Amino acid sequence: MGILAFTNIAYLILLALAVVVYFLLPGARTRGIWLLLVSLFVFMLFSPSLVWVLALVSGLAWSFALLLEQAQQWSATIRRSVFVVGLCATLASLLVFKYAGFAAEMTARIVSLTGGHIESPSLSLILPIGISFWTFQTLAYLVDVYWGKTKAIRSPFWFLLGTSFFPIVTMGPITRLQNLVPQLQAKHRFRYERMQSALLLIGWGFFKKLVIADGLAIFVSSVFDNPRNFSGAESGLIFFVAAIFFAIQLYTDFSGYTDIVRGSARLFGVDLPLNFRAPYFARSTADFWRRWHMTLMDWLHDYVWLTVLYAKPMKRLNLKARKYISVMTVFLVSGLWHGAGLTYIIWGLLNGGYQVAGEVLKPVNNWLVRVLHIDRSSFGHKLVQTLFVFTLLTIAWVFFRANNIGDALYMLPRMFAPTVWIFSDGTMVEQGLNFAQLVIIFAAIIIVWIFDFFKGEQGHDILTWFNKQHVVFRWSCYYFLIFSTIIFGHYGGAYNAADFIYFRF
Repeated sequence: MGILAFTNIAYLILLALAVVVYFLLPGARTRGIWLLLVSLFVFMLFSPSLVWVLALVSGLAWSFALLLEQAQQWSATIRRSVFVVGLCATLASLLVFKYAGFAAEMTARIVSLTGGHIESPSLSLILPIGISFWTFQTLAYLVDVYWGKTKAIRSPFWFLLGTSFFPIVTMGPITRLQNLVPQLQAKHRFRYERMQSALLLIGWGFFKKLVIADGLAIFVSSVFDNPRNFSGAESGLIFFVAAIFFAIQLYTDFSGYTDIVRGSARLFGVDLPLNFRAPYFARSTADFWRRWHMTLMDWLHDYVWLTVLYAKPMKRLNLKARKYISVMTVFLVSGLWHGAGLTYIIWGLLNGGYQVAGEVLKPVNNWLVRVLHIDRSSFGHKLVQTLFVFTLLTIAWVFFRANNIGDALYMLPRMFAPTVWIFSDGTMVEQGLNFAQLVIIFAAIIIVWIFDFFKGEQGHDILTWFNKQHVVFRWSCYYFLIFSTIIFGHYGGAYNAADFIYFRF
């Protein structure tokens, strides 16, 4: 991934070249050809020998969608059979590349528990970059065509451009092709205001990724990759600090990437969907998942939650039971989507369990609020809810980040040990970051949290407000963003700007 990281100068040069040539070309078709060439070039830099997988999946989804649209007069059984075959063919590459090795390993474990023994083949396939994202994108398109929610895209050229569009091909956001392709087909005019907002969004993404996420990654890796180095009870709280740091690292890493790609796409006149809305200000776990990785959760709601909820076998159950099963299925799929491993499955089921528990305990919660005369609109009540939800999520993130279940179970019981002296005995600054670097990161986090509060929590359009301010103020902010990223965005030999967390998914 070091050939072309999204946060290094090579990407910015490529992006600038792509934009200049794009607006110099005369028509939408020639611009589309240029974007496709750039997109395939970017993909091949990350997965040089696996571009055929992207082309195959795109070709299958495009072909089966056309077939389904032309098969309106066929019997429902035949059309459904074509749809199922299309889904399986489109999904096959993801199952083979990402889950075949995990399935073989789990089968061997299950057989061993029954007293038998089989040799598990060693399968370690190189994943095509972004396979989880563009597979879900094509699956959604195929389902929408089958349900009659959208028309099939006739041109294989524009379809392939939609699935391979370079800002989103690596790790989303998951964009509906029926919304993306018309934007790619349009001939956009150069607009200064759009370029300004796009560059500001890219700069903001760089700031979050380089100043916060990559700095915290050093501390997080030091603890999570070697948890048994902290064996004494006196070091317990370091696990809780590392878990909090990982929660912030993951958010600033992925939301920073999303800002970069949304800004990159906006340079070409393409608007991508919002993926985060101040998630750590949520006051319930259900609210959190309406704010976090929104395009994935929308996908899971539309194509998993509704499917399970209204499945024929489920109709024998009452509505509450069906909802609970649907929620647990959604988060089981979410866990598996993130990775082929038991830690991801536990993480998913734990988050689903939080939501089910929240619904089950809602009458108890309402009773306590009524008996204790708690004002739900008060700042104190909102703060307690937010901190409680953040703590629950932080516990779940331990499974997401831990190298294995053993490490997670080693860390969790020790996380809440009252060992506050780690902040004064040197433990904090022995994990790769000195005191000055920690202060810089904390200051940057406060800036991001303030921005999130006004944009996501209060619903203010910060960009519109910003563009109305005096030119001196705006350019002061630009220079602050640029120089703070350049000066504070590198943290020694452990730093690697290419290592976006979601690249592995």
